[in-house]
This record gives sequence, structure tokens and C-alpha cells, in this order.
Amino acid sequence: MTATVYLAGPITGLSYGEARHGWREAFAELLPKYIKPLSPMRAKQFLKNETVLRGDPAMYNDAALATAKGILTRDFNDVSSCDVMVACFLGATKVSIGTCAEFGFAHALRKPVILIMEKDGKNVHSHAFLTEIAGYWVDTFEEAANITKCIVTPGV
Repeated sequence: MTATVYLAGPITGLSYGEARHGWREAFAELLPKYIKPLSPMRAKQFLKNETVLRGDPAMYNDAALATAKGILTRDFNDVSSCDVMVACFLGATKVSIGTCAEFGFAHALRKPVILIMEKDGKNVHSHAFLTEIAGYWVDTFEEAANITKCIVTPGV
């Protein structure tokens, strides 16, 4: 049995390393091998020298995976095909429009969403649309990983 989890979260403003590895890698290490993470940054090594990823895909038009249409197409496909979506907003200081759109995709496609975000109401993503779409709202990777395992692991 293999299950997939889509790892949504802010990318704009981060370095390639932060976006590609950062929380996504730390979270993936908490999962058993039968749960495969899908990162929106996979196969984008052409961005490895970027110290600040920009929200303007026109900058990367020479790479099909980094055009606006390429990003939207793959992210929608990932949300469509995943078993669960985990979105991490811990410490976010700027709203991630792309991740908000992914919340909408997940909701429309009836995908369970696990939100990792502070519960103090100060995060820029503290909004009823996101917190109500999320079936689970936690503030640690460990709790999110445990819920992910519980959702996708079959059994009696």
C-alpha cells in the first residue's frame, strides 16, 4: 500500500533550499515509507541558485515547470491525486495566495486537509476559510504526521 501527502505551504520569498527542503523535508522524515510526500518543489533543481524565489513565474519562463500554467497544472494534479494535503503556515509573514488556492482545490475535491499553524490568531493565514476547510488544525509536525498516518493507514 502506498499513500501520498501533498505538502502545501508558502514558497515566495524563500530561498530554493528553504522551499525545497526546510519544513517539507523535516515533515517527510516523520512519515513511514509507505506514505510518499509530494513537494511542489520537486524536480526544480534549475532554481537551486535562487536566494529569493519570486511570485512572478514570468521570471522563469524558460522552464515549463516554473511557468504560471506549469505551476498551477502540477499543483492541481498533485492535490487531485493525493490522499491528504498538509499545509504548513508556521511563522508565515506574508499570505501565500498559491497555498490558499490549493485549499480551495482540496475542499472542492473533498481531500482531507491538515493545517499546521499557530493557534494564537496572529498568523497572516488566520482566516475562517482556511481554518474551516482544514479538517485538522495542529501546531506541530509530529501531530500532523500522526494524523496523516491515521487517515491513510487501513485497518480495523
